[in-house]
Amino acid sequence: MKKVYVVCATGVATSTMVRMRVEEYLGANGIPALVTQYRVSELSADRVDADVIVTTTGMPPEYAEVVPVINAVPLLTGIGEEAVLEKLKTVLTAPSQKDE
Repeated sequence: MKKVYVVCATGVATSTMVRMRVEEYLGANGIPALVTQYRVSELSADRVDADVIVTTTGMPPEYAEVVPVINAVPLLTGIGEEAVLEKLKTVLTAPSQKDE
């Protein structure tokens, strides 16, 4: 099962909205994933155990060296939402070393 971290500054409102949208999209597309939300301050790049981070806040650059990081602001505004969801789908359905 894939793991998705949804991250915002406080781990409350925006990450909840994004988590719900991501879960809805993944379910509709038959992509099994565990979606967990966090505050950015709760994470450490060297301890990330996810296949992708979907975020509404700026992430330190070291995270992108470990796992794909997707800007989720379009999921809140609706502008560019489909492109974000397609990118998420691509990341989660691509073969990874974890799957081998």
